Amino acid sequence: MSKTYRRLGLITLGALSALTLGSCGNQANNNTLVIGLECNYSPFNWTEASPNEYTLAISNQANAYADGYDIQFAKRASEELGMDVKIVKMEWDNLIPQLNAGQINCIIAGMTDTKERREAIDFTNEYYRSELVLVTSKAVADNYASTTVDSQTLSTLLNGKGIVSQIQTVTNSCIETFVTNYGAVHQTPVDTFATASSKVNAGTAFAMTAEYPVAQAIVKANSNLGIIRINQDILGEDNLSELGVSIGVKKGNQELVDKLNNVLAKYTQEMRNADMTGAVERSGD
Repeated sequence: MSKTYRRLGLITLGALSALTLGSCGNQANNNTLVIGLECNYSPFNWTEASPNEYTLAISNQANAYADGYDIQFAKRASEELGMDVKIVKMEWDNLIPQLNAGQINCIIAGMTDTKERREAIDFTNEYYRSELVLVTSKAVADNYASTTVDSQTLSTLLNGKGIVSQIQTVTNSCIETFVTNYGAVHQTPVDTFATASSKVNAGTAFAMTAEYPVAQAIVKANSNLGIIRINQDILGEDNLSELGVSIGVKKGNQELVDKLNNVLAKYTQEMRNADMTGAVERSGD
């Protein structure tokens, strides 16, 4: 199976000319949740080679099935709303253009509701809120296994150390806080979270930033890496406001926004925690 780690992040909207609009099949309609996502961002979503009780078929890829936290919510929403569901696998940068082109009618892909994105699309309420963590070598992380590190510790830990993340993401933007306050070095962002974790594993970066569930999946797949949890208050209000993820919907489709918000109102914290715990446990298997 192919499982790569992605982001909560900022997006380059991209031009419609960069898309092959026919690649998604039929236009989205009011009777089906046509969901765009990468199917490549564990534990939010990833691709499996065979079906099981947790998966949904990927409509535009033969013999491929999507699993993950996003998929579990999609199944809940489909059942609650009495709508069919269709999973469309596509590149991250194509999600918003394809939504606006009517090829999908919602994005459930670990996407952050930002002021910048709201200029292009609408969002539901949050369906998951995470925390930012550092992924570093296990030898380093084990020293902080039973604590949440504070500013004083970070000043010593990060001074002069290189931190990396994926390009055009909130997790990459947050690195500037560590540069300004703790003397870290913001390394050139890379194409994927998998590439970032490889740099940490190889020792060419001291740490990478990631949201906690993604970090859990990364560490599960690589026993040489570990997680350092940090006091979230040090990130500042602007960064903290962007650590939740919401469902993207085409502007003007308030009916679908309202329907999904009604489902989210019934999606208790206990249910969210259970779905994410299960997704983390299954990822990397």
